Amino acid sequence: MVEERRKAGMICRLLPALILMAAISIPGALAATVTVGAEGCDYSNIAKAVEEANPGDTITVQSGTYKGNVLVDKSIVIRGRDTGSGKPVIEGTGAGSTITISADRVTLEGLVVKNGGFGKAGIEVISNKNFIRNNVVTDNRWYGIYLSNSGENVISGNAVTKNKYGIWIPAGSDGNKISENELSKNANANAVDAGVNRWEKNGYDDLGEGETRYRISGGSNADTAPRAVRPEPEEETKTSTITVKITIPTPIIGS
Repeated sequence: MVEERRKAGMICRLLPALILMAAISIPGALAATVTVGAEGCDYSNIAKAVEEANPGDTITVQSGTYKGNVLVDKSIVIRGRDTGSGKPVIEGTGAGSTITISADRVTLEGLVVKNGGFGKAGIEVISNKNFIRNNVVTDNRWYGIYLSNSGENVISGNAVTKNKYGIWIPAGSDGNKISENELSKNANANAVDAGVNRWEKNGYDDLGEGETRYRISGGSNADTAPRAVRPEPEEETKTSTITVKITIPTPIIGS
C-alpha cells in the first residue's frame, strides 16, 4: 500500500512537467515550410501565406514581384529565394509600411523591399528579438528600416539605399545590433539613432576619407569600425571614330 502511494505521488509530481514538455514540443513538430510563387507553389500571395501560417513555420518566397503591404504578426521565417531572376521583390502600396513586423522572433531575409509610404518604412519593426538580414531596402518614400519601441533585434547584411532616411531608431528602442549593412544614397541621412544600440562594421557612402569612427545622428551612438562604400564608377560612354578615305580620280585632259 505504501509503495502504491509512493508511485502515485511520483506520477502526480511528474505529470505537470510532462504536460509542459508536450506543449513545448507540439509547435515544433507542427512547423511547416510553405512556398510562395507565381506557379506550382502553395500560395501566390505573401500576405495570405502569413495569414494562414502557424508560429514556427517557414515561408519561402520565389523570384518575382509581389505587390501589397505585409503584416507579420506571428513568429515565423520569411525567406526569399532566387529562383533565376533575382531576389523576390515586395512592392508596397505607397501608403503605410511595406512590411510591418509586430510579432517577436521573426526572421526576414533575402528580399527586396520597396515603396513604403510617406512617413512610413520599407521595414517597420514594433517588436523584439527579430533577425532582419541580407535584404535590399530601397526606394521607400521615408524610412528604409524603422524600429519603434523595439529591443534586441539584429539588423545585418542589408543594403539600405535610395530612401529618404536609411535606418531610423527613435528613443525607446535599445539593445539592438546593427552590423555589416551598406547605407548609401539615402537623401537626408544614412542613420539616425536616439536609443542605446550597438553599431559596428557598417558601410557608409558619406564616411570621410581616413575616418575610423562614424557618428550616428540623433544620440550618442557611433560605429567605431566603419567602412567606406564608394559609388560604382559610371561607365564611360564609348565613341567610335570612322575614317573615310576619299580618292579623287585625276582628271584626264585630252589633247
